[in-house]
Amino acid sequence: MRNPVRLAVIAATLACAEPTLAQSGPPFVGKWGVEGPDACKYGVGTDDLKTTFTAKQLEYYGSACRVTSSRRLSKSGDSVHRLKLRCEGEGEKFDNEVILAVLEKTEHRPDLLVHIDTRDWAMITYQRCAE
Repeated sequence: MRNPVRLAVIAATLACAEPTLAQSGPPFVGKWGVEGPDACKYGVGTDDLKTTFTAKQLEYYGSACRVTSSRRLSKSGDSVHRLKLRCEGEGEKFDNEVILAVLEKTEHRPDLLVHIDTRDWAMITYQRCAE
């Protein structure tokens, strides 16, 4: 027989708990702009350099990619992921893999995301934009 008072205490504790990473998503989730002084400003000619990433989709200026698998690469923490993607853009469909590494902000710089395309090992750095 279950104790209703104990169940109520557990439910209240879980409701007040800090969200976990699984609930809030991986660290790459958010809006990003290519690193630079106008990275997160809108209407200054850099809007095509902005991206929006969720745990299930990466949206770039000319394409969108659905995450088909995700693997955490960092042994301590959750900052580096390798994603397999199914992408569509500019009339084409293609598979891709990227590595995303998030460097947490410091007093001298905002959060940075290192985006590595494994097709040609091209690297782009983004900075986190306010939602």
